[in-house]
Amino acid sequence: MNIDSQQLTHLLARCRLRDKRSFEALYQLTGQPLYGMLYGLLKDKQWAADILQEGFLKIWHGQSAYPVDYPWAWLCQCMRNLAIDALRTRARQGEVPWDEGAEGHTEGAHAPSFALDRCLAQLCTDKRNAIVLAYRHGLSHQEIVTHTQSPLGTVKSWIRRGLEELKQCLTQ
Repeated sequence: MNIDSQQLTHLLARCRLRDKRSFEALYQLTGQPLYGMLYGLLKDKQWAADILQEGFLKIWHGQSAYPVDYPWAWLCQCMRNLAIDALRTRARQGEVPWDEGAEGHTEGAHAPSFALDRCLAQLCTDKRNAIVLAYRHGLSHQEIVTHTQSPLGTVKSWIRRGLEELKQCLTQ
């Protein structure tokens, strides 16, 4: 998937200002590939559509900030997290068996929906942990500094370099 980061950044910024045309354009640009990723995780067309709608509603209501340099990765991760939360909720309710492989922990998982986990696994531990703490757990740079007992510049470098490596891995 090759989506222009500057265009996405612009559309997301306009969405935060409640620009309906930008929101429509964002959906037109990203809706289909995001739906495909969600369907790959959930294996249910309606459920994938519901999660996609939930994700776009969260974007519209500005419920979370996004990294300006990596808006596509952020969008994918947000949608993936919603799908995993939905899988876990259904598993707790006994509706579907929870498979740890749904989080990408199975060996040989080369489907597009597991590409991010595959690429994360290739990073060194420090970079991977910093990225996971920042983007999966929502910690600020300062919170990561406290958590890892590392200097702020080091944490920022781990995240920046790790995201560069992820981008390279995901575009291969």
